[in-house]
Amino acid sequence: MTTVLLHAASTTVTVGGQSIVALYPPQNGGIIANPPTAEDQGIAIAEPLFVSLTGTATPYESASTFALYPGQSISVVVGSVLPVWVNAATSGHKFSAVFFAKPPQYPPTPVPGTFPPSGPTTQTKVIPAYLYNEYNDDDTLQQFFNSYNNLSQQYINTINGLNLPIYTGLSGSLLDWVAEGLYGMARPSLSSGIIQQIGPYNTFEYNTLYFNDSEQVSNISVTVTSDDIFKRILTWHFYKGDGKTFNIRWLKRRIMRFLNGVNGTAPNVDNTQQVSISFGVGNQVNITLITQIVTLTGGAIYDMFEFNTVP
Repeated sequence: MTTVLLHAASTTVTVGGQSIVALYPPQNGGIIANPPTAEDQGIAIAEPLFVSLTGTATPYESASTFALYPGQSISVVVGSVLPVWVNAATSGHKFSAVFFAKPPQYPPTPVPGTFPPSGPTTQTKVIPAYLYNEYNDDDTLQQFFNSYNNLSQQYINTINGLNLPIYTGLSGSLLDWVAEGLYGMARPSLSSGIIQQIGPYNTFEYNTLYFNDSEQVSNISVTVTSDDIFKRILTWHFYKGDGKTFNIRWLKRRIMRFLNGVNGTAPNVDNTQQVSISFGVGNQVNITLITQIVTLTGGAIYDMFEFNTVP
């Protein structure tokens, strides 16, 4: 099995007596070493390093914590699913630690999810403000802080109720503001039709245009993009569930999602047979939509059906 050597999560006990995580799981083996000299430990006098493989480490030897004396090391259990904790008596105690793990997969496997999410994806409760202990007996200050915390929670509830990043539930000017402010996309205008240039010989009827003159004839119509179509356009551009690698499957799924995702939602697309993609000359891409599928149950095969009957 291929493994890579990785640096530890931490190699210094920042605050003496406070346990820290040196190695996070999963681990396929590793080493933690306590340097032999005070200079290498970064402190005045060399001291033990305390290690725990089952939980937080104490700054002394205990039932779950053992000591690594200066110059000693320990090998981490292969396949451990628990973090390795360390502790020391002196702040700034340095140690060495490495571990082996499977190399990260690239590109990462997409994790399927629902869009839009069913609820807020941000903080739902405010971190309450509180009085210092010496003022706890003041009823007026307690009421003030309670009112402040209630008001702050109301603001959080209002913002979460709007759920601005989830544009599928917005409309009108608020949708325009969020789309341009958060996603950098203004509501487009949709146009249809073509512009035809007339003037060269045999491009217009006689007595309708002066000779050696030219004119552009346009039958283009411009319509305002509805909220529904605008949100489908946003999902087309910003949906990440199909990954970042472009292929025919990626394009067909995007087309089906645009056609079926009302208000920019992302329905499950498990069948793209109604979309056909072909390529022509000059980077031409032809997209054909099959509106219905007909199953042939019979035909003009001799001696199979009666005359003047349709199966």
